[in-house]
Amino acid sequence: MNKITSGFKNKTLVQFVRVALLIALIVYIICRILYFLGFFIEEINCTAEQTITRNNKEYLVSDNGYRFDNANGRTNEKAMEGTYSVKLTPDNQFGMSMTFDIPKGGEEYEASVWCYEMVTSADTTGWPFLVVSVGNQFWKGVVEFSEKKDGWGKLHLKFTIPPARYKDPVVIYCWNSSKNVVYFDNMMIKRKNYWKFFRQDK
Repeated sequence: MNKITSGFKNKTLVQFVRVALLIALIVYIICRILYFLGFFIEEINCTAEQTITRNNKEYLVSDNGYRFDNANGRTNEKAMEGTYSVKLTPDNQFGMSMTFDIPKGGEEYEASVWCYEMVTSADTTGWPFLVVSVGNQFWKGVVEFSEKKDGWGKLHLKFTIPPARYKDPVVIYCWNSSKNVVYFDNMMIKRKNYWKFFRQDK
């Protein structure tokens, strides 16, 4: 009787393991398909066309509702597309700034923005930058254009957060370190975000 009971338990255990492995395999395949389709990659686009005011502060708003800081340079003087862009000068150097949560090592991001530099100074020091920073622990910036169109240049930045214990959030922003006037437009940010459909208010 004990042998029969033991054999039944072993058979049940084997069946359970097989079912569990089958379920895990199905979940893995589904996740890979969804990942391939971009289900787990969140794309945030800010064209400077929309703004919103919260607590007496104006923000640029992406097409899916995220708020960007530094809306004070918004202008209709020039635009890559649409009507508006963000104008940065030596006195107003920072624009289109998106702040995320405190990161973990290994998180992957991709960002790009179009900029138009209007030469107004003989001083050739400095450039238009697209920058990512995590406090003073991580910083990366790009100044070389990956593409040009109608006088506009595209800055493109792809990066992975290095392994570390961070205390500050990820910030992606535009920076005009030159003495010229620079217009920024059409910022795009992609990030892997498995919880994007469960996030709280942006």
